[in-house]
Amino acid sequence: MRSYRKIAILSVVVIIFGCSGVKVSQDYKPTTDFSNIETYAWQSETQEKTGDPRLDNPLLDSRIRDAVDNYLLENNFKRSSDGIPDFYVAYTLKIFRRINSTGGNSGFSFGFGSFGRSSGFGISTGSQVGEYDESMLVIDFIETDGGDLLWRGVGTHRFSQHIKPEESIESVNETVKKILSQFPPQQKEIP
Repeated sequence: MRSYRKIAILSVVVIIFGCSGVKVSQDYKPTTDFSNIETYAWQSETQEKTGDPRLDNPLLDSRIRDAVDNYLLENNFKRSSDGIPDFYVAYTLKIFRRINSTGGNSGFSFGFGSFGRSSGFGISTGSQVGEYDESMLVIDFIETDGGDLLWRGVGTHRFSQHIKPEESIESVNETVKKILSQFPPQQKEIP
């Protein structure tokens, strides 16, 4: 019985931590020479309202901007305060409703009552379906002349409301770091 309990606990831990990770992807303009990019500025000093109070939070906006600034500064980019920077930074944050299914489950049971006078038989089938929120943070690097997109990094993970500000800061920092760790992209020669 103890081994079943250990397996059940281990399964729950794997599911919780396996689903909590940030999934990242990137896209970029292959003809761009990213080695010449050194300075940046925010495209807009204010974030456009989404209508979702979970996202239209000035504290969250500040945390995202701070995380981006800190990562770029730690990686030798300079924030331009005067003049024209090499690129602009912008971000978008969205929440999507997702459906999660555990797949098919089945069970079979058979039993006897006391003194062999009654018996029972049961079969169960089905799957568990649930909903969850997924957040998507998109960070764009944009050309200063012309406004073309140079690079886009995307991070998705299950959305969760944090009880403490420290948890929110840690989650934002982890997400931004994973997204921006893809920049500059490892480019291959274009024939």
